[in-house]
Amino acid sequence: MSNNDEPTQRTYLDRSTTAMPLSPIDERQELGRRPSMSGDILRRFSTTSQISLPYGDEYRRQERVPPASAEFQRPLFLGTGEGYDGPVNERRLTFMSAANYSIEDDENGRSILINRDSLGGKRFQHHRQILFIVEPIIVGLFLLPVLVLFWECGWNLVWILLQAVNQHTSTQEHHNISDENSSHYSIHTLLIPYVIVQILLLPLYLGQDFLYNFLKKQNRFLRLILLKFHILLLASLYIIQWEMLWTVWDQYTPHEWYFELVLSLTSLFALIVLIGHLSDLVCAPFLVSYDDIEYCIHFGCPLLTRQMNPWKINLINYFLYEILISNITIMTWRGFYHFLDETLYPNDVDKSAWICLLVGYCLYLPLMYFQNYLEYLNLKFEFWTFVSINFPQLYRNIRHLFAFFSCLLLWRGIWLLYDSHIVIFKSHFFTYMLLYLVAFLFLAFIQTSSSINGPLSNMEDENQFFSLYPHCYVSIIFRKFSRMQCFT
Repeated sequence: MSNNDEPTQRTYLDRSTTAMPLSPIDERQELGRRPSMSGDILRRFSTTSQISLPYGDEYRRQERVPPASAEFQRPLFLGTGEGYDGPVNERRLTFMSAANYSIEDDENGRSILINRDSLGGKRFQHHRQILFIVEPIIVGLFLLPVLVLFWECGWNLVWILLQAVNQHTSTQEHHNISDENSSHYSIHTLLIPYVIVQILLLPLYLGQDFLYNFLKKQNRFLRLILLKFHILLLASLYIIQWEMLWTVWDQYTPHEWYFELVLSLTSLFALIVLIGHLSDLVCAPFLVSYDDIEYCIHFGCPLLTRQMNPWKINLINYFLYEILISNITIMTWRGFYHFLDETLYPNDVDKSAWICLLVGYCLYLPLMYFQNYLEYLNLKFEFWTFVSINFPQLYRNIRHLFAFFSCLLLWRGIWLLYDSHIVIFKSHFFTYMLLYLVAFLFLAFIQTSSSINGPLSNMEDENQFFSLYPHCYVSIIFRKFSRMQCFT
């Protein structure tokens, strides 16, 4: 999701001027002109960062990191000199001229610098403004309902199969289950699918480099087909994983709303303690992806490592995300979801759903459109400068929390409407199976089926519209269409 130096409206500095986005060096110079900022402050992130660690300067972050995580954020106060050994995408900001525009040549695997004057300045700026406005709307109003439809149908398919297996097991064991307890599943019925999913996820983690290199050697059509199967397999595994864990928590924890709410709040703090941020709670419509092996094969890893074999890194990343973070994330979602079920018009599903949608979109649109303004708020107000230097993750975690609540409300609202009104066949199984496949094929056709799982690793927003969440699917589609001869 690559950065370039295209002109953007900098409302956080001067509302009436158009200026270029700041590179790390520009930001340091900008802050250096402020009388209250000193050179020492630019180098100081926290007291802990001053501690000298053995081989500390040899630890490097991974090439692919989780989207919207702290590892993907471009440092605001870090300079990039000649000896800077950061990612290529950060170094590019220091040498790309303001008169140039970068595009990626997918076939040759290289970047091309084009003079902006040749594109037509006003027309180019007009297209950027349109993209900035329509991208969140297209994703939020059109793509999100299809993504939720896929998950809702997949979830209900698993539930129907789970019911069938549970009834078969109960009949064999001659269990007398009353109607009130008919939804109770044996622990084996829930744990066996979960263990199978975890076993299947492990080779996807360990073999991601092999799979990436294999797909890269294939022709474009075969690579695309295999990538779609990989995405569908991964999405199905995640649906089963989430449903098994969700059902386990439903059966073996109290259902009082205050207990579930406390459990969710505890999970929030556990995430902050474990990884330092809440970005893993955020999903579509804030995080969407484009179907490409660069974003959909490698699982982003937030670990800093030194001289460690890739398979060891992938194994640790597997345990971190698929064992720990997945459980904590599900606990967080489940508690808040059930709290809404109990308190927000529990006897009027439609009203509850529409209120969720209204509040969810009221949170989603401002959080998307004001990302750059909020990201660079520290350049305008002294208080936010103090906060961003001394508490760098607090500011972003507050925004991640609001984004999570927006996702929760939007998904719940759409999900409830589907559950209440979707009826095609008398057999629910055939209805959900049909819509499950149709939703995936539609998303695959428009090259965003990977949004079902979200981008597995960092996507770069070349237009720099949205600094916190990689959200450039529409921009990528527009750029690819603009290169076709019939559109030029």
